[in-house]
Amino acid sequence: MIHFDLASKTKVISTHFSCLKKDYLYESLNTSTINKELKQFINDNLYEIITGPPDVIKKLNTRFKRLKSYSDSKIVSGKIRSIFNYQKFSSKRVRLYDAYDLANNLGVRTCLYCNRMYTITVTKGTKRDEKITRPQFDHFFDQAKNPLLSLSIYNLIPSCTICNSSLKGTKEFNLGSYMHPFIDNYVDQYNYRFIPHDVASILGRKSNLEVEIEIKTSSLIDFGKIKKTSDLFKLSDVMSGHSEELMDLFDIRYKFSQRYFNELFITYKKLGLSYEEVYRIVFGVHFIEDNFNQRPFSKLKKDILKELNVI
Repeated sequence: MIHFDLASKTKVISTHFSCLKKDYLYESLNTSTINKELKQFINDNLYEIITGPPDVIKKLNTRFKRLKSYSDSKIVSGKIRSIFNYQKFSSKRVRLYDAYDLANNLGVRTCLYCNRMYTITVTKGTKRDEKITRPQFDHFFDQAKNPLLSLSIYNLIPSCTICNSSLKGTKEFNLGSYMHPFIDNYVDQYNYRFIPHDVASILGRKSNLEVEIEIKTSSLIDFGKIKKTSDLFKLSDVMSGHSEELMDLFDIRYKFSQRYFNELFITYKKLGLSYEEVYRIVFGVHFIEDNFNQRPFSKLKKDILKELNVI
């Protein structure tokens, strides 16, 4: 549940639209046998469908479904799906602009839902066997029920297999009940906390270390979105499963004095390194929230280190 400021990536957004239009949409629209009214709506609103923020594409999708000639039949849905062909876009076989290009352009290295798994993109070329790995793209608005939004950039959330396929699956998301990683920046409105708070017991291995989420916002709407999203992705349970990684933080905190950390940061500063750089070297994660997507556990570890009064 970390934020990625897609709105600031104007070049990524414009490239996504221009390449899709050139490589897929121009031909698929021209050759589609979908009825004239629906085709006209798509042509008139194509840029917004592909690049619009979540509230915009949701409204467009609703307007589209209210057109007189629209029907929720398999035939119509199939024709829409053929125009916005996500299966082709996500295939390794295609040598056009594809999901690997989008993932590489975004540069998101960890799942935006859990910030636990790496989602790096590795390619050596355009051939099938040269496309090695990339994040899965979760459709925030389920593509099966909303094929018009299958290639909308704000509907493609870089995520790991567990969050996308195992936990979310075809669960219907909406903007009022769930966090959207591209628009909701709630990173300061919830914290990971370790339990129990008997540190001696944890260090002595007399008690299991677990993690819980503390929601700090006073907004009932925001509270609900954070809770529903964290519950769906089982973040407390998943993070509790990483007790070994967290124990390293406890060992560091209680085997080295606070003075040691102060002197360490001062020493590195004399070498011309910033606090963020020193923090990354020492703890292996990012300190600045905008960079959390670059390394796993950045949010979790920062919150725990704060609790331990290390930072």
